[in-house]
Amino acid sequence: MAFIILDFGFAVFFIWLAVYTNYLHRTKGIYSQRLTDNVSLGAIVSALLAIAPALQLGGGTFIIVSKLLFFMEAVFLTSISFYFILRKVKRTMPLIVVLMISFFVFALYIVFTKFQVIIISSDAGVKIIARYIFPNKLRGIFTWDWFTAFAVLYRFVLPGSCVLVMLLLNEYRATRLEKYQGYIEFFAVAVMWASFAFLNFLSRNIPGFYLLYPISYAFLLFFLLRSETIEALPSASDALVFILRLLFAYIIPSVFVVGVFISLYPFFGGLTLLFNTILIAGTALSLVFIWAMSTYLTTTRRLRPADYQSAFESDLASIDYSGEMDEILMSVYNIFTRNLQCSSMSVFVNNGEEYLENAFSSAVASTPVRADNPAFGILLNAGRNIISVSEMDARSDVVEARDALTAFFADTQSDAVILLSEGRNLLGCITLGLKTSGDHYTDYDISILTRLYSYFFVFGYYMRNISNRDIIGTVNREIRMSSQIISSIQEDVNPVENPKADVGYIMKSAHNIGGEFIDLIRINDHTHLFVIGSLSGQGIAASMNMVILKSIIRTFLSETRDFKLLVEKVNVFIRESLPKGTIFNGTFVLVDFSNDVMYYINCGIPAIFVYTQSYNNVIEIQGRGHVLGFVRDIAPYISVRQIKLAKGDVVLSCTNGVLSSRSLRGETFGKERVQQVMLSNLTYPASRMAQFIYDNLVKFMSKEIEADVSALVIKYI
Repeated sequence: MAFIILDFGFAVFFIWLAVYTNYLHRTKGIYSQRLTDNVSLGAIVSALLAIAPALQLGGGTFIIVSKLLFFMEAVFLTSISFYFILRKVKRTMPLIVVLMISFFVFALYIVFTKFQVIIISSDAGVKIIARYIFPNKLRGIFTWDWFTAFAVLYRFVLPGSCVLVMLLLNEYRATRLEKYQGYIEFFAVAVMWASFAFLNFLSRNIPGFYLLYPISYAFLLFFLLRSETIEALPSASDALVFILRLLFAYIIPSVFVVGVFISLYPFFGGLTLLFNTILIAGTALSLVFIWAMSTYLTTTRRLRPADYQSAFESDLASIDYSGEMDEILMSVYNIFTRNLQCSSMSVFVNNGEEYLENAFSSAVASTPVRADNPAFGILLNAGRNIISVSEMDARSDVVEARDALTAFFADTQSDAVILLSEGRNLLGCITLGLKTSGDHYTDYDISILTRLYSYFFVFGYYMRNISNRDIIGTVNREIRMSSQIISSIQEDVNPVENPKADVGYIMKSAHNIGGEFIDLIRINDHTHLFVIGSLSGQGIAASMNMVILKSIIRTFLSETRDFKLLVEKVNVFIRESLPKGTIFNGTFVLVDFSNDVMYYINCGIPAIFVYTQSYNNVIEIQGRGHVLGFVRDIAPYISVRQIKLAKGDVVLSCTNGVLSSRSLRGETFGKERVQQVMLSNLTYPASRMAQFIYDNLVKFMSKEIEADVSALVIKYI
């Protein structure tokens, strides 16, 4: 009975796993459709095995369910075997379809015509009496029956053959990452075989153990799910961590529990109720132990997964800024201690006074921090928002700040600091004590903090705002913070004071918070850089990424004067440092007023219009473009184009929110209406032309805008 209960437990787990993977596939695209289908098939097999023993006395019903069980098992194993190959060929080939159907039909033939007696119970385990393959004369030489052939073919030969084909294909047409994923999948099949062999060994003494064979498929699916989520090659230490977690959290506890059960069986095996109670209780305790050990190994310093960035980012993204300040501070503190294992944390806020105000400290007392510490300015000028004690001596760009930093770390009893800044404007800082192990923060830890800096920036903005008690409760904190971010961006642009150009723009967010981005950057007396576009995402995260992108573009401009290289560096930053999945649709425009030439790089902007006075018409210029943040190397996908400007020419660029907005009738505003607005308002200043774009859009929609809207106008005068 205990084994049947355990089977029901496995069935529930498989069903939950099928529902969850399907949810992740539909909502986040994490798993492929083929893999989610295979997980669903595994759930069906496990559910049928749990149901079958309960129908043992049900006659015909039991026979139908049990035969359906083995047929679905064959379908599952066939599907998952060819999954290995289909992942490589990326498409469904007719030959593969024919082979899969052939294996389905063959399994149907074996199960429904060759299986004579099926027994599934706690006492007998799983026993199949099937017809012999060969007639009497050959039976003495070849003694296999059809069940043996079924098990060998579908459980061993088919998965093994397909995984070997996959490994062979990998040698000719796979990246290093794909090869590594192939090794994981091969390991998954090997673990399935090993668990089958182990359960078969256990069932010699206790036949009921063989009822647990779906656990073999659980191991298989676990590693396949893991394989599809791997995005980078692990280091040797990562592999060691994985092996140790697998060994200490799962293998050793499982083997220990099984060993205890086998040892107790000779003494309590005859007492069915007592033994079943021991079996169920022991299994429950082992699951609790496995969960506790896995949790400990996940959070401990040495055996924590190296890719803790995902968990860290998920925790930071879950912070609820609508709560009370003390709750938010404790939440942030718990997130840092859980992911970084820091021994202490303090938060300081710049309120424009001599010292940074201490808003939170996990220590008993906190040392005041001077707002004018020279180290802060040196770090920000060097583009460093995060630094640790172990990094000071290794970085030449902060050598001037070394003494001040040494004193700062000593006074605050910290080992790392996160400067929260908007450009060169210091909002505050977060100090982190040594790790609980007594170790310093590694380069990897600092790289994770750097990648997730956007979340810390939002926290800094929040703390800066709520430090003013007069503001609390007057408006929604989220809206206030986001509005201030957007306002700061608009106010901190370099006005174009060249007599040859009149520049205007408009940026409207549909919901007070958005990812639209416009910046005007003066390079010298004769050159100006214009950036317009939109960042993926919504709300606080999108607004925050705007600020960071604006700052990094200005930082890169101080390092290079190569226009294309600038865009390439921005692409790398978006892909590697902003939250995963962030992309930028826009354009970079460089105007050289000394020779009246406009250079531009299209990065997925939907429209760039130019009015030429010589032709008295509006033309659309695009050029080859590609969104930033999607691929690692953007150079092959972008190109620098140029156009000669003359007096009276007008350049207008707008985001997709302008073009794709729909009226009550379902019509889109479109490019033609933008061109008409340009032609109808050529005599107005650039700022008025940008405003006219928005006004006409609102009039056209006859309702509030539903998407962020931005437009940039450059008039050559």
